[in-house]
Amino acid sequence: MKTPVYIDSCAWNYLFETQVVMSETFPSDEFSLFITREVEIELQEIPDVGHGDSDKRPLKQFIQESIAQNSVCTTGFFGFRTFEKDGTPSKTQVNLGFNQGGFQPTADRDWYAKSGVRAHLDGKPIRKSGLGHNQADASLGVRSFGAIVLTNEKKTKSGPLRLAAEQSGQVLYLEDLAASNLSLKDFMLLARQRWTGPGA
Repeated sequence: MKTPVYIDSCAWNYLFETQVVMSETFPSDEFSLFITREVEIELQEIPDVGHGDSDKRPLKQFIQESIAQNSVCTTGFFGFRTFEKDGTPSKTQVNLGFNQGGFQPTADRDWYAKSGVRAHLDGKPIRKSGLGHNQADASLGVRSFGAIVLTNEKKTKSGPLRLAAEQSGQVLYLEDLAASNLSLKDFMLLARQRWTGPGA
């Protein structure tokens, strides 16, 4: 049984900076890799030139090649195209079309409806990507109840991921990697053992 792993956008930065060999760290016979549609949008919005005129093109190339070479799938849910108030199509289309996304499960809708989750989403500003503040994190948080979510966020950061982790979601923080004295591969294998359970 393969273990599903969702990779947060900030985790991609870590994977690039440490030059992780994806096929070795996430063997295809043990892991299935995913990004949510919201994370895909964030990755697509990475500029060629970052802060301080830093060259972001190698990062973008690493992400694109890693996704293509390791069969990283984008997941999302079916929905209709969204439009701005003036009637023009929204720049950011989170919903997927026919034969691209399924219907959102009831458990997902129930989680999004909780007051603790809404507090991190409602009334928040829109980012340059077109996503709302915490929207991508929420898309990962809800997935953590059926998969491992790999993130480089701080464990103390308030938001949907921390909330999901406190609710027994499988959120794997890369900041725990250094303290573990494990390689990333062994760190992931240990997480896989916890996810599958004893004797699995």
